[in-house]
Amino acid sequence: MHPDRRLDEFAARQYGTFSLSQAHSVGFTPKMIETRRSKGAWVKMAPAVYALASAPPKWERQVAAALLTRPGSFVRGRSAAYLHGYERFRPGRPIIMVGTTTNARSPLAKVMRSRFFDEIEPVRLRGFPVTPECETIITLGRELSPRDLERLVDDSLARNSMAIADLAALADRRTGSPGLKRLRPIIEERLQDAYQPPTSELERYLYRLVTRPGIPETARQMPFQFQQVDATVDLYIAAWRLIVEADGRRWHTRKADMELDRIRDNEATAHGFAVLRFTWTMLTSDPSGCVATLTRTGQVRTAS
Repeated sequence: MHPDRRLDEFAARQYGTFSLSQAHSVGFTPKMIETRRSKGAWVKMAPAVYALASAPPKWERQVAAALLTRPGSFVRGRSAAYLHGYERFRPGRPIIMVGTTTNARSPLAKVMRSRFFDEIEPVRLRGFPVTPECETIITLGRELSPRDLERLVDDSLARNSMAIADLAALADRRTGSPGLKRLRPIIEERLQDAYQPPTSELERYLYRLVTRPGIPETARQMPFQFQQVDATVDLYIAAWRLIVEADGRRWHTRKADMELDRIRDNEATAHGFAVLRFTWTMLTSDPSGCVATLTRTGQVRTAS
């Protein structure tokens, strides 16, 4: 078989990219390589990494070429989250993982070293070796806010693509990993034997938020009568027509209460109120972020 046809087999699996060593392995000589480069049939992506000129210059081609610059590497971090299909993650500069002894430079990607590299068994997604979901969440622990990290974990649990026990077990094996301090409270809240904060304790954290300067007078345990349901809300800020709730239920019980919550929220919205909900993790791990959300909402409500 002609070397070009044999090389096409590599390129077809790698979004049009290939390494110089792969070209040599199928019979390309230095002269043949130079001829294709000079005629523009091959596009140089990085040292010893090329792409067929006919290959669309998509993000996937960039990722494939980045992986070829560090053989044996795999996709991690935000790039892995995007490939796993998580919402709010978009293509960007590829992020790949290597071991601690590998060169951590690539002209095509951000390269991250990990002392756990040899323990990880990547999964194949769209033809790429990618960190599994639990590993991906742990690697994102130091990059995401507690709120975004909580949303990421809940997204995985809601679509049944990950078990919280598996994430907890991996977190125990990844002692010392950056971001675990943020992640552990989120995991613990969702375990079957999760801590359920007393109502008084949960409300105490919530009430602390509204003692900050710039927040108008609040009413606690305010009763409302809506068309479809009666409700008593944790906090009501009349100046902003804003209802604020503290959600301390364990994650695995929330599905049973979700419909009632949505009816209450929809009724409140239909009557011109806005609703904010803060979880136990948000209130204890990121109170400043909760205050910022509260005040921004108030500003928008005042301006509208």
